Amino acid sequence: MRSISKSFILEHLSFISEKAEFTLERTSCIEGVNDFLLTPSGVDLFDATTMRLQVIGEMIKQIDVATKGLLLKQYPEIPWRSVFGLRNLISHEYASVDPNEILNIVKHNLSPLLAVLHRIADDLNAGKHDAIFQEKV
Repeated sequence: MRSISKSFILEHLSFISEKAEFTLERTSCIEGVNDFLLTPSGVDLFDATTMRLQVIGEMIKQIDVATKGLLLKQYPEIPWRSVFGLRNLISHEYASVDPNEILNIVKHNLSPLLAVLHRIADDLNAGKHDAIFQEKV
């Protein structure tokens, strides 16, 4: 057994936040799903966006595993199971990925996720969840 490192979690949160911010920036010109699908550059952007969402899901999953589910459950406004499910879908069934759903996630779910990630980092820096890091995991 080993203790969880708060710095490990904070580094993951920073990395995830950078990827989410970059995704929002890069897709700001996307107004509809056809912007993803009708040009080679749009398809490239769709693929890159989808892969970034996969990475975000994977890193969030790593945080959940490292904290034995104790940290993310403190922030129920995010459907964490859906985040993990999207990661799994992209990883294992990429041909089934729905471009409309990816666009919906980017336009409606990524900003709220980013806000919660920032709040988690602020709470960790303020010592709010120190008990998680004192337990043996």
